[in-house]
Amino acid sequence: MVLLDSNIFIIDRFFPRDALYSQNRIFVDKLATTDAAVSALTLLEVCGVASFRLSVYELESWLFHFTALYPVHVLDVHGLKGKESAAWWNSFIEEVAANIAKKMTFGDALLLREAENYDVEAIVTWNTKDFSRRTRLAIVTPPAFLRQN
Repeated sequence: MVLLDSNIFIIDRFFPRDALYSQNRIFVDKLATTDAAVSALTLLEVCGVASFRLSVYELESWLFHFTALYPVHVLDVHGLKGKESAAWWNSFIEEVAANIAKKMTFGDALLLREAENYDVEAIVTWNTKDFSRRTRLAIVTPPAFLRQN
């Protein structure tokens, strides 16, 4: 399984004139045959960005029916099930803070936490520099992923 960054969905929906759009669209079209996922935290980030451009109805569709829009899995926040909430929260904060200490934005730190805890094959993103030398996981662009698979 690969974990997808928010920029893939943001480019696809809101930036058809972006230089990366056509390559991104090819990748999005292949998602149905890829074991791909987005974390619930990344989905919230995508919805936050989308809230400036979508109606309330469209935003609710994104938030509650994202898998009908894109053929991906939405992963629960890792480790939340079966743990006492204070213990989970402390662990969550420690892991995210450790990633932020690697000079990462909050959103990237969350994505990396989920990717490492779910032990994904790779993170697929247009912003590989945001993750490079910060994890043992493969970090690839959508075209690089398609070439490898």
